[in-house]
Amino acid sequence: MTAVAAPPRTDVVALARELAPAFAERATAHDRDATFPHENLAELVAGGYTAMTVPAEYGGPAVSLADLCAAQQILAGACASTAFAVNMHVHGLAMIARVGGESAGRACRAVLDGAVIAGGFSEPGVGGNWWHPTTRADEVDGGFVLNGRKGFFTGYPGATHLFLSAAVTDDRGLPEPVAFLIPKPQRGVRVTAEWDAAGMRATGSHSLALEDLYVDSRWAVGERGALPMLFMLGVHWAWCSFASCFVGIARAALDHVVETQRRRVISVIGKPNAQLPGIQFRIAEMAAKVAAAEAHLDAAIHAEHEDVDPLTHYVDMSVMKTSVTKLAHEVVTLGMQVQGGSGLASGDPLQRMYRDVVAGLLVPPATDVVLEWSGKQALGVPIFAEPRWEG
Repeated sequence: MTAVAAPPRTDVVALARELAPAFAERATAHDRDATFPHENLAELVAGGYTAMTVPAEYGGPAVSLADLCAAQQILAGACASTAFAVNMHVHGLAMIARVGGESAGRACRAVLDGAVIAGGFSEPGVGGNWWHPTTRADEVDGGFVLNGRKGFFTGYPGATHLFLSAAVTDDRGLPEPVAFLIPKPQRGVRVTAEWDAAGMRATGSHSLALEDLYVDSRWAVGERGALPMLFMLGVHWAWCSFASCFVGIARAALDHVVETQRRRVISVIGKPNAQLPGIQFRIAEMAAKVAAAEAHLDAAIHAEHEDVDPLTHYVDMSVMKTSVTKLAHEVVTLGMQVQGGSGLASGDPLQRMYRDVVAGLLVPPATDVVLEWSGKQALGVPIFAEPRWEG
């Protein structure tokens, strides 16, 4: 286990505030060296943070999505990599819990004991179409043998359990998606490339090869072919919590730039930068965009109802994710313009925020795909109709 877990806490926002200063202190070194923040994750487990999405029926705190997102914003403002990595765990567990059954109970009990989940749905060449995995699951006596490749396996270095997707062959010879939650194996999984990127450098988003990995059938999550619905069920918590990470970066960037400009004085005119109209205008733009991102996120958090069509909701949540991450990127870009050249210096955390916030633009589904879905939905055009375009 990563750490000895404390009893689950419902006050995760307060816990995030307690831990954030130390996370911010460590962020520079982890970013510079591209090292996974094991100590941060251990403190989150020890504080009960990682159990926040365990439902009450399994002995968890059943923290609300609003509190989860508020806490994630605080962590992301301190160390975005830590927030992004733990987000794979908290939203992944929320997805599994919604499936119910023995797999949900087993996962929740493990997390209450200190387990940490990393998810592996991204694959080379799949392009964000996670419900069509290319990893092959061949049935054998008592389970499956998995072979394939996974990319962007965020949080892998700190994980005790792996949430995997694959495809079995059905009676018609067609691929049928399946999901598994397995204890991190000693063999059958190989790191093919360690994560070394411009942003989110401490997430440990390694590339993996699954090589004759045996998975006992009891580790299956949900029914065969249910992977698309699993994503539909989980998208509300997934996109809101991921968007929260980038809202947290944007808010932290705004606060940092405001504090810096209040202190900075132009010696030629003998006045603080805060007196300059250009600085004021850009700060105002930043604040307006942060407010817009927070408002869109907040509306999305409270938008889940039983009578909402799952596909419509999936599109709406994807639009929110796209809008919020775009606004967050614009906020930090404006902040860099205000800071000037000093914002690029390694001693200014804004340059790390600038590199981290770009990742939000790359979280699938891709912007063009989301806009296509949203436009078709508004126009009454079937979203997944074939051929994709008429004419």
